[in-house]
Amino acid sequence: MKVLVIGLGGVTNGGKTTLAEKLKKMLPNCHIISQDDFFKPESEVETDERGFKLYDVLDALYMDEMVKSIRNWMKNPASSGVVTEEPQNTCDNLKNTVHVYILIVEGFLLYNYEPLNELWNRRYFLTLPYEECKRRR
Repeated sequence: MKVLVIGLGGVTNGGKTTLAEKLKKMLPNCHIISQDDFFKPESEVETDERGFKLYDVLDALYMDEMVKSIRNWMKNPASSGVVTEEPQNTCDNLKNTVHVYILIVEGFLLYNYEPLNELWNRRYFLTLPYEECKRRR
């Protein structure tokens, strides 16, 4: 059994979740972990001098829990508890990869947290032109 951990980083509203979901539908044995699922409650997020919550910093996230979730998946991906559907559009050359398990981890601060950097088999950073990013926000 082989496991692949793929990081999809990039700007907020840059298409990370959309890409991850599309890949999950195409790849067998594919799971997703989203950094957004590890935000601390609002009461635990610091506020800046203007009164704005600081969500764009690592301290706003339970990053240790995220690493723990990824490591737990890596130990036993076949019974990770993540429900997966059969891929809808699996490429012919991927149909014989039943013993390969893929985890896509998507988030906006993935590569700023050193303990994650030792887990990636591949990592990608999605970018957008400034005007498109501003429009999406």
